[in-house]
Amino acid sequence: MNRTSITSRWFLIPLIGLMCLMAGGCKEESATRSTLQLRMVSSEANDRSLLPKDTPLEVSRYAVEGEGPQGTTFSVMSTTQNLEVEGLLIGNWTITAIGQNSGGVDLVTGQATVTLSPEPSPVTIELDSLAGKGLLNIVLRWNAAHVSDPSLQVSLTDEANNTQILTPTTNNMAEGSVTYSGHYNAGSYLLNAQLFSGSAPVAGCAEVVRIVGNRTTEGVIELKLDKYANVPSGFTLINHLGVPVQCTITGISENVEALKPLTASISTVETGEIAVDWYLDGVLVGSAHECTFTPASGTHRLDVIAKGALQASSGSASISFTATVNGETGVPILVSTVMDNTGGMHIGIDAHAAFLSDGKILLASNQAQTIQVCRIVRDSLEVVHTYTAADGFITSGITDVLVDHTSNRVIIADSTTPGLTFYEYNIATSSLNKLFTRNNSYGYVIPGDLRFPYLTDLTLLRSSGILYGLHPVEAHVVETKFYVNSQENLYTDYYYMKYPAYNHPYAGMAISDSATSSALTQKEGSLLRIFRKGSFSVPFTNPVEFTSANTPYLSNVEKVAFLNDNNLMYATDNDVGRFTYANSTWEQMEVYTSNLDGIGSMEGIVQLLTDALSNRLYVLTPDSLLTFNCPSPSYALSHVNTTVLPSYQASRMDVSKNRDMLLLTSESNASLLLFRIP
Repeated sequence: MNRTSITSRWFLIPLIGLMCLMAGGCKEESATRSTLQLRMVSSEANDRSLLPKDTPLEVSRYAVEGEGPQGTTFSVMSTTQNLEVEGLLIGNWTITAIGQNSGGVDLVTGQATVTLSPEPSPVTIELDSLAGKGLLNIVLRWNAAHVSDPSLQVSLTDEANNTQILTPTTNNMAEGSVTYSGHYNAGSYLLNAQLFSGSAPVAGCAEVVRIVGNRTTEGVIELKLDKYANVPSGFTLINHLGVPVQCTITGISENVEALKPLTASISTVETGEIAVDWYLDGVLVGSAHECTFTPASGTHRLDVIAKGALQASSGSASISFTATVNGETGVPILVSTVMDNTGGMHIGIDAHAAFLSDGKILLASNQAQTIQVCRIVRDSLEVVHTYTAADGFITSGITDVLVDHTSNRVIIADSTTPGLTFYEYNIATSSLNKLFTRNNSYGYVIPGDLRFPYLTDLTLLRSSGILYGLHPVEAHVVETKFYVNSQENLYTDYYYMKYPAYNHPYAGMAISDSATSSALTQKEGSLLRIFRKGSFSVPFTNPVEFTSANTPYLSNVEKVAFLNDNNLMYATDNDVGRFTYANSTWEQMEVYTSNLDGIGSMEGIVQLLTDALSNRLYVLTPDSLLTFNCPSPSYALSHVNTTVLPSYQASRMDVSKNRDMLLLTSESNASLLLFRIP
């Protein structure tokens, strides 16, 4: 018995030909001929992500041809599994069978050489070759607004594990669309794609595709960056007998915890072996029935490629999910340490960073003398735009940065000019446009007879449109008009100072959102001045003074921040406390001290940040980040968490507009710490 058996990843269509020599009487002519009896059985398997449209993949008819002795041939078509061909000469025959679908499209073919003799000769022919070449036309799409410098890596791997890199036939990369088109041998392939934003991978996929001779396999694959698809719990493979095999995927839901190991598994009632490959965002992460991986926060796509024991039992399924940082509400969780020079990013020591209104980050590097707009990608940063002195930007000696999320104006103070530079942030293009600058003159005449070396603690009072900044040497608060449209209108003829003047400069400043309350501190002298707006609708009126001589826990008071009009948070070197306004009086309330009451170390406090919407206070020291709750109606401080920052020496922090991200920079460490806030 002759047998030819080659299996296909997509179709296994055995054509069993039972060839028997039928003994026929005593005539010489009948003794030299035979009847070919064929019994054909087809079976198929398909659960494909990308298939030829309107092309059934089931065999519904068979075209059989034979070539035998003396050049004799036959050609028959059968729609049934049983076929007889009579009157064939005894001898060597080459039989070719083609399995076609209902539209006459060749799907598979097989061939066998047999010898007809007076004795029955059963023969099996397996249709083991996929027929012809087909066209593959794939479009990959994504949201171009979320990828600043896109690039794609796309490959196609055949059943023999031969991989070729695909080149786009239509490249609209900037608009978020790329087309790949080409002719390939019929068969099954693994299509693998990875989308990069700069050097950071942001999305990907892995799908099984099926090529059919003289047909087109086409599809559009959406690489999702910010939306979440439905999560299938399972998919179906068809085994070689055509019996559905249900495979169930577990361990994945629409929302999972980021930065924690996650295990996805696949189970099946199939008795044979099932090979499974797992791709996370287009990257192979496992090749077993279970796959453990640790997702970064954000949107992800997990592709499952399953292969049965026989060819033509491949299937793929896609699972989209979002990974979020879980933890105690409001407590920042460190997700990334972004190092200097990552993907062209310039941090350096003494960098300033602030969140823009769309969640991107403005990064000003004093060391590299650059200003960059960066986006958060997979808990890291990617550079969108870089500006230098050649662009007319002031990029050195930066002392403070303020971003107004309402007007999208950015103010940068510097000691080089010295002065203030006004920029406008364009959300559509993620770019900065320089508006104008103000010099360092101020005073009761314009442009003023006084000078500042630089300004710190920039504070905007939106209701009046006045920007305040602290003079580093004198006890002066310098004013600048913020919402004007020309450089000439920036200056005011007013600045704040006390008469008689203090001998020491102000160290900290805060103004409540409505300007009802304001505060100034002098570290030298341990002085806290709290103001309450009276008949004049301006800050810094009706002061009340508190000093370490008459109030405890005020020694070296420096940092202040308002939670609301009636609650002021303050910090010394190692104390955090609250003053509240009630019955026309400011009164000191609860105080927390470093290494007491279980809060851990809180030495050398460098910044306070309040979140009025969630009534929360963040306290930054060089070595720790502390979270306090201030719940209404009392707004009493209560310690929630202390995050230790070993060897970082933090100096500045900022919270995003949506209050879901927090960043830290350092005066002595050339890196940036990125936190997510649950």
